[in-house]
Amino acid sequence: YYGSVSFVDHNVGRVLGALEENGLADSTRVIYSSDHGENLGARGLWAKSTLFEDSAGIPMIMAGPGVPSNRVVSEPVSLVDVFPTVLECAGVAREAADSDLPGTSLLEAARGRLPARTVLSEYHAVASPSGSYMIRRGRYKYIHYVGYAPMLFDLEEDPYERRDLAGVPEYAAELAACEAQLRAMLDPEAVDRLARDDQRRMVERLGGKE
Repeated sequence: YYGSVSFVDHNVGRVLGALEENGLADSTRVIYSSDHGENLGARGLWAKSTLFEDSAGIPMIMAGPGVPSNRVVSEPVSLVDVFPTVLECAGVAREAADSDLPGTSLLEAARGRLPARTVLSEYHAVASPSGSYMIRRGRYKYIHYVGYAPMLFDLEEDPYERRDLAGVPEYAAELAACEAQLRAMLDPEAVDRLARDDQRRMVERLGGKE
């Protein structure tokens, strides 16, 4: 793991160094992110495959002209925000076909103009027994499992997600509100069926499980 971190750090340095050497550092915006995190032994788990912060939370760092330095934004952002960010940086308007895509420019987030909102993540892969969905709603994080009990965490009071509040009566209203918000975004059972149907067809196309 440390070798991987050192290797990534080295290559980020190469990119930033090339910008400096070519006189582009002051006119180039850089976004550093990744597709997922790594459990790395937390709760006895490895790889990704969960929606705990260790694997669902990712770095999202931006720097360059017009980006406030030394500013941390607490409002959740998402990889879907990268597309509108790149368009804004390039001065390109959205095509009409892209008008309904989610996401808000990270420049708006950096300027403190990002409204309170909910972000979504989902997971259906690697023979998981259940489709899972996560929403971040203010301080609360809700994880919905198809066919299994949900989970609810207060990330301000419990950043390491050690206390599941889903079964605590005082949080029943928040739990219900989170589920309602998820279902307003998508049908978790239907989406999971689509994912599993696609997976089954791919397995069959490639020769079957055997």
